[in-house]
Amino acid sequence: MCDQFVPLAVEPGGGLLHGRVAGGDVAELRLRRIRATQHGFERRARDIGVADPEVLHLLLLDHGETLVEQDDRTATMAPGDLLLYDSSRPFRFRTAGEFQFTICLMPKRLLPVPERVQRTWTARALATRHGVAAAVAPLLASLARHGSTADAAQQLALQQAMVSMYVALLSETGIAGRPPDVNLSLAKSHIARHLGDPRLCPADVAAACSISLSYLHRLFANDGTTVAGYVREQRLQAAHRDLLEAAVQQPVAQIAERWGITDPAHFSRMFKKRFGSSPAELRRRWHVESPGQASGDARPREAGFSSAAR
Repeated sequence: MCDQFVPLAVEPGGGLLHGRVAGGDVAELRLRRIRATQHGFERRARDIGVADPEVLHLLLLDHGETLVEQDDRTATMAPGDLLLYDSSRPFRFRTAGEFQFTICLMPKRLLPVPERVQRTWTARALATRHGVAAAVAPLLASLARHGSTADAAQQLALQQAMVSMYVALLSETGIAGRPPDVNLSLAKSHIARHLGDPRLCPADVAAACSISLSYLHRLFANDGTTVAGYVREQRLQAAHRDLLEAAVQQPVAQIAERWGITDPAHFSRMFKKRFGSSPAELRRRWHVESPGQASGDARPREAGFSSAAR
């Protein structure tokens, strides 16, 4: 099951654990449906140390009952509820009897919402009878069933729709206080979608958001950065993730180009300044320290599993 989600410690609820995982990918989103017998699973600090895809999960409980713990909160979910949880911090699930989840694994770098806001919403059961959650639940269920059949352009559009749904959920007032600035969120979303374009510039971002260039610069200054600095950081983080991914075997220069940096020497200098080692050094050190990662990450679209209690 870990190859479909993130590294976890799984504890069957007694006897054999049986289940089935199905789903597909929509652009960079991973959509999964899991049906299984009663069990618990936990993501511990040492599991995060093994691998962290840095995703914010959005879970729809199709049926069953589930208890979720993260960030010093405990949520009891009923059928139809939504819940957010983060791969970068420990969490624990306990199910009561058979259950079915539908889950979206959203790369956090695509979300134009500060981490502190995301954290305030984890492990909170969201009823889907009204509000934004009522619109999100059917989209999540439909994407998990049919989204991967769309063509590449359609998948990018569907991914952006899901990003917008996450932003809408995270922007509701009442828990996190003042919602994120809408224009800043739109600007960061545009940047995330166009990181691979080396021509991306502040003027293009401002035009896409229908705001002035000076206002765009003020938005990012109030967020503690600059437009160029934010773009550079997002590109370097994306390249860093690719270099640590065993399934990505392209040359360093090709990885840099995929994320909009066309000068290999410039990329190497920026990367070393940001992370303390060159791209080649990082890749070499990672694969020496983690030889088990070298086999790649082959994710079946549907798989059954069973396990005895440990």
